[in-house]
Amino acid sequence: MKRSTGLGSSTLLAALWCSSSAFADITPEEVWQGWSELAQGFGQTVTTASTERQGDTLVVSGVAMSQDNLGVAAGLTIEEVRLRDMGDGRVEVTMSPSVPFTASGAPEGETPIEMSATITQSGLSLIASGTADDVTYDYSVPVLALAMEMMDGEEAAPVNMTVNIADSSGSYHVVSNAGKSGTSSFNAGSVTYDVKGTDAASTFAFGGSVEGLSGAGEFNLPEGVDMSNMAEALRAGLRFAGSYGYTAASGQSLVGGAEGGSIDYTAGPGTLRVAMSQDGLNYGGDSGLMSMQMQFVEFPVPIDFQVGESAFDLTMPVSKSDETQPFGLVMKLIDVEVSDMLWGMFDPTAQLPRDPATLIIDIAGDGTLGIDIFDPVQIESVADAPPGEVSSVTINEVKLSAVGAELTGSGAAKIINGGPMPVPDGAVDLRLVGANALMQKLVTMGLLPEDQMMGAQMMLGLFAVPDGEDALASKIEFKEDGSIFANGQQIQ
Repeated sequence: MKRSTGLGSSTLLAALWCSSSAFADITPEEVWQGWSELAQGFGQTVTTASTERQGDTLVVSGVAMSQDNLGVAAGLTIEEVRLRDMGDGRVEVTMSPSVPFTASGAPEGETPIEMSATITQSGLSLIASGTADDVTYDYSVPVLALAMEMMDGEEAAPVNMTVNIADSSGSYHVVSNAGKSGTSSFNAGSVTYDVKGTDAASTFAFGGSVEGLSGAGEFNLPEGVDMSNMAEALRAGLRFAGSYGYTAASGQSLVGGAEGGSIDYTAGPGTLRVAMSQDGLNYGGDSGLMSMQMQFVEFPVPIDFQVGESAFDLTMPVSKSDETQPFGLVMKLIDVEVSDMLWGMFDPTAQLPRDPATLIIDIAGDGTLGIDIFDPVQIESVADAPPGEVSSVTINEVKLSAVGAELTGSGAAKIINGGPMPVPDGAVDLRLVGANALMQKLVTMGLLPEDQMMGAQMMLGLFAVPDGEDALASKIEFKEDGSIFANGQQIQ
């Protein structure tokens, strides 16, 4: 339900703020026609109460934009839009300072939703220049705000949200040629948000701010594409991509009730990236130093930690194809540190090294996908059979370092399909440093029985060979016939 609601609202808002840029021309009439055509391209219906020329200005009153998407009906209304011929080949667009927005419905098998919101702005400047087929659209909004109330689920507990954006500006460049394509950029001084709500057992509230936003994007919208069917739209050539950044962020959350608590965080510079086309989906981001403080009713001490650097990147196919397509996953948590108070619960005598911990997973590969994942009918088949086959896997890097020990690894394998089970054909190289010292300390602390330590050391000896002081190395080889070797010795 939430995914479909988001699609409806995002396309309506996209049409509201950028559609004029797609068709700006020297006359207000052509600008308005372009706005309407772009909205229709996103699968929306546009109606007006009246359209009247007043001197150099086209006045459009009673604008209503609506869209039905997977059982959720969304719509917004604009009391008045004024498009003024500036006399120099440009058109200035102004509109009512308040725009109400609603969404309601219940996709099959999901809980109903009722949402009402109001978008307000002050000092909006929208200037369109160029021609109907190649236009640049510049805007600035000193104050932009969203106030929303949502009723979600059978209990109909309200959730209230406010968002305020200060000093935003940007531009769009859109070309019309057998469809629409374009690029955009924006900046905003700050965004603040506040969300409050209740459920059956507790209340919750969270809010925060993001400073120094910037971003850039591009899109291609083929002519006649049906945005209500994302799988078909992607096959027709729909694509979009965007990258966004911020200089700092902070937030606070509070949950009431018997299992409640609070969370506070601050974060350094970060980025977010998203791109999707028939060739696949890429979603990722990274962040600088982040600190978080958590306190829960049922936990005896605060949970304070910081992460020096974090990153996430996902690449995956989305469209059915007999040809192999790439996939990949990158996860990084660099220099993770927790407070001495939290350490003291598990290691009061400071037996274990408290050096920052690091986790890195970097995996890539390719395979074939047998379904369109955005087709709701095809996605149901995943419960009965795998959606595709993996052809190869490469472990670019695996690293886990904590409490004085470090495990690293890399490798690659082809995947042999066609049999009862997929069979890997390749090798993985692993290296473990500091394991014996760590186990000895765990025995001293009483956390690991000595006989279990000896059993673990014997097990490591079966799969690894010495590679320096308190260091072990292992080469695990997988053969096409299903056999497995560790350092040249067959273990299966």
